[in-house]
Amino acid sequence: MLRCAPLLLTASLLACANHGSSSSAADSTALLRAYEQYRQAWLHGDTTAALARVSDDIRILISGVADIAGKQEARKLFLDEMAKYDVPVLNLGHQDVIMSGDHAIVIGRYEEVQVPKAGGAPTQGWGRYMTIWRREGNEWRIARYMLNELPH
Repeated sequence: MLRCAPLLLTASLLACANHGSSSSAADSTALLRAYEQYRQAWLHGDTTAALARVSDDIRILISGVADIAGKQEARKLFLDEMAKYDVPVLNLGHQDVIMSGDHAIVIGRYEEVQVPKAGGAPTQGWGRYMTIWRREGNEWRIARYMLNELPH
């Protein structure tokens, strides 16, 4: 099962980040906003909004899935996932947030519930994730995304 959505942070999480510039408060706020937009896109099944938060050269590395390279491949993955599942629950816990210049690295653990749209029992998954965000103009976008499930 694929889990591309676990990306929520809190203001306190970003306050603990390692900031390297005088605009770090603004960077933290913008990063938090981008994370929340991405999370909301998955909660609402909005492929367009989710893709707006990823770089054109995104790389997605998920256990059991061939590497995803580029926005067009990400689009296929997102469309497939959002067509098959609703994601009503995303619980996330950060371990590290590192911000430096135009990049941010976020490492954490997730717990997620997916409900098959075709019917059937919901599934619950959990694991670890790491995202590398890049500032592109005035926007933060995911450039690299790695996820691995943990045993139940």
